Amino acid sequence: MEVYVSMNKFILLFFFISIHCFASDTLLTKTPAQNLSALLQFRSLSGHEKQAGDFLLNKATEMGLSVHVFNNQDSAFNFSASLYPLEQHKPNIVFLCHIDVVPAVDSIEWRFPPFSGAIVNDTIWGRGCLDMKGIGLMQLHAVATYLEEAKKESLPYNFSVLFVSGEESGGQNGAKLIVENNLPLLNPSLIIGEGGAGLKGVLPSKPEKEIFFLSVVEKRSLWLKLSVHQKTHGHSSLPSSNSANNIMIKAIDRITSEKPIITFNKTTRHMFRDLGILNGGLTGFVLKNINSFLLRPFRRKILSSEPLLLTEVTNTIQLTNYSNPNGPPNVIPGSAVSYFDCRLVPTVSTKKFIRKLKLRIHNPKVEIEIIDQSPEEKASKQNEKFGAIKLALKKTYPGCEVLPVLFPATTDNSYFRSKGIKAYGLLPLELNQQLIETVHATNECIPVSSLNKGIEAYKEIIRELINLN
Repeated sequence: MEVYVSMNKFILLFFFISIHCFASDTLLTKTPAQNLSALLQFRSLSGHEKQAGDFLLNKATEMGLSVHVFNNQDSAFNFSASLYPLEQHKPNIVFLCHIDVVPAVDSIEWRFPPFSGAIVNDTIWGRGCLDMKGIGLMQLHAVATYLEEAKKESLPYNFSVLFVSGEESGGQNGAKLIVENNLPLLNPSLIIGEGGAGLKGVLPSKPEKEIFFLSVVEKRSLWLKLSVHQKTHGHSSLPSSNSANNIMIKAIDRITSEKPIITFNKTTRHMFRDLGILNGGLTGFVLKNINSFLLRPFRRKILSSEPLLLTEVTNTIQLTNYSNPNGPPNVIPGSAVSYFDCRLVPTVSTKKFIRKLKLRIHNPKVEIEIIDQSPEEKASKQNEKFGAIKLALKKTYPGCEVLPVLFPATTDNSYFRSKGIKAYGLLPLELNQQLIETVHATNECIPVSSLNKGIEAYKEIIRELINLN
């Protein structure tokens, strides 16, 4: 059943599974590309978002949008830009974007410096082009185009862009603050945040068919610290099988060598079914029936041929750091620490996951501490608003298909879903594998044409949501 070779692109899509050049004095004479170029020049790493946030706040004000600042610290700068003042308490459709970016080392591996915002050959270069400053600029420009219409008549919804801090470090200073303190004022009826994008080459039998992946739920992040404190003789010329390092290495081996349990839920069952129907043929039959009784004995082998596909239906555990206290190479350290980034499918609880992890390690000397975790959430149902977004994408990208999916990463959407607020994840862009692979990596970039097309997609989404009433 060698039918999954081309599924790499499908999974890479998820990992997409959140402007000082040519400047003039007013926003209205600047293009979105010029605004993005200026925004990219701010080094808005997590904890240092205020300068970039002030830039966006000023642009939103110049556009004529109603702004509301929720938090005004360098490490927690959160504000909204809306068609109507939040104090009117209209049902609010909120486009969610994070201001912060992951670090980028300015090295020869970058074609252009990561915080230059260079515009070269109709492409914009810099950290945050896709994740997620470029998306925020698209959302801002799209919402602003409806200002005149909002003045002439009372629209059924307020439309806002919510800019938050700290998404890349867990969301505690951004989305978490908003849901804990500001939901009544924000009054969100729907969140449209970070998620999947559009990609061709997904279906083996229909490589030209473009598929957009609209996430309705996502994996939960769980960051764990494992510690061992074990006194032994200090000199390394006398090897010890009971040292802190030996205990920790055995624990790591037991954690990483275990085959993950395959767990399907309603979202992933529908996702595989829809992919199978769209693809057709033998590949489509297997995808559509991957969780059937007849295929269950073979599904691990089938899914293992594409390891990233397997992550859709399994918990993942990734070792990210290992350390000992500083010391010379001839001294056995008395402690060892390792860190793991775990991503859990929605039906798995933290308590149950850690209990099984302890049984697997089978050594009480290994202590497990939770560093951070995202909230538990339920999948957002596909209602008429989902249908409106789907229709808008089909109008913007004729011939495309839109599928609801489980996002295998973790975003700020989860904080809102945990409060019972519907949230869909979407990047309304045509992306190829080369562009997707720049996210959190070197040479992050976006074509100017894609930036403008994304604005048109968001404008069409707003139009279709207005038309629901």
